[in-house]
Amino acid sequence: MILLNNYTSVLFSAVLVGLSQHYNNLGFLSWFGLVPFLSIIFKENNFYNLIKFSFIWGITYHLIVVFWLTTNIGTTPLVAFVIMIVTVLILSFNTTLIILIWYPIRKFIPSFSFIFFPITWVVVEFIRSYGLLGFPWVSLANSQTKYLYLIQNVEYVGIYGISFWIILLNIFFHRIIFRKQDFKNIIFLIILILPWFSGNIIINKYDENSFKSNETLETLIIQPNIGLVEKRDFDKNQSNMKSLIDSTLKNISTSTKLVVWPESAMPYQSIQNRGVRNFLNKNLFIENLNLLTGNIIYTDSDYFNSSVLINKQGILGIYNKRQLVPLAEHFPFSSIFKSLRNINIGQANFSKGDKDFVFDLDGYRFASLICIESTFPEINRRHANLDIDALIYLVNDGWYLNNPEPMQHARQSIFRAIENRLPVIRCANTGISQIVNPLGIIENKIVLNNFGTMSYSIIKNNNEKTFYTKYGNVFSLVLLVLLLIVLFLSIVNYKKNE
Repeated sequence: MILLNNYTSVLFSAVLVGLSQHYNNLGFLSWFGLVPFLSIIFKENNFYNLIKFSFIWGITYHLIVVFWLTTNIGTTPLVAFVIMIVTVLILSFNTTLIILIWYPIRKFIPSFSFIFFPITWVVVEFIRSYGLLGFPWVSLANSQTKYLYLIQNVEYVGIYGISFWIILLNIFFHRIIFRKQDFKNIIFLIILILPWFSGNIIINKYDENSFKSNETLETLIIQPNIGLVEKRDFDKNQSNMKSLIDSTLKNISTSTKLVVWPESAMPYQSIQNRGVRNFLNKNLFIENLNLLTGNIIYTDSDYFNSSVLINKQGILGIYNKRQLVPLAEHFPFSSIFKSLRNINIGQANFSKGDKDFVFDLDGYRFASLICIESTFPEINRRHANLDIDALIYLVNDGWYLNNPEPMQHARQSIFRAIENRLPVIRCANTGISQIVNPLGIIENKIVLNNFGTMSYSIIKNNNEKTFYTKYGNVFSLVLLVLLLIVLFLSIVNYKKNE
């Protein structure tokens, strides 16, 4: 019966925290959703049971969060299912890794091991956001975008500071229920309320004039809402292009200088082709109009998923996507082992870009990142450090016809705006397109599976760079160093007592 209760507690915990990632108004579930899981691992002494329970929690949580991988219409149902299973397994090993690291610390300093549990969790989350298989998508922090005051703290501690707070809050509730140590609980209560107050202070240091200017770059964002099947239909290529151009010309004003089209807006037309450029010159470009669009850029040996800025005079700049989606845009490690490109599961086999890039238009500087890159804090921070005025994301979520994938994807741009205090312009093919101001407030939005346009005035950013922009994930790095020191001491102590 006890074993059954343990399994039930682990599953119930994973379901609660998983659901917090699906709807903005359920983010509060993560504040206490870990408590049943903590009640098991804090009392369980058997190492193998700890590993087992952590893996079960990880499997359940990640299945709930990313089950939508099976609904990818860009591949076969079987391949989509296999990709989902592989993704869930890899992510679940991260949960097990947390226990593997935390276990010797628990043995070494049992009285304070509860403090090192959130430290270990956050460090693993932080490290997981790097590399070819980096995936910050499932970070606990991403469930908190509804709470404006709380998330203002990412300007200093990044999203991992929010994850740290969530786990501390769960420990607070766990101690109230199972320990009833009033004095320590009061300390926890003070610490855990502080982010709401500090967030209020942070947001109020910016007044209504902080992000205003008389000089602007007038921008038009187009969400064409062309479905993936229709976009891939070569016979509809010309009609799709005509529709996109007509929609643009219908909605521009005399002051519009920049038009933004989404990722893969022109799947069969390469900007490098003179005929395509001549077509745009004849049918789209009027005086002083510039186009930022997704396109495929070819070299002698590679091709890239790219953002391209172009006008009547020619190509003004190109950014090649640096963070590719595994098994969709490339086969992992295929840049090293070329033969892996021969494995065909429907992936695009793009090459990875090798440098950051800033577009400059009439003195206005902006980065144009592509799709999943919007979910990686470090890529955005690097570009923000290059003195830009806005972050523009070109996105194609047309692979998924319904939520939660588009919603989960879009809301992460709120963090990027706050981290760097820059406006975020998100232009998606089928949705969700939105404009997020530097305070993390969504000013305008085009909902999923709808055609629409938005206008926005980009201003020159005269504000100082944020702490996060300048120094990055200092909070996470401090926790990493602390964890390594304590882990080393724990292992040394364990060896001595053998």
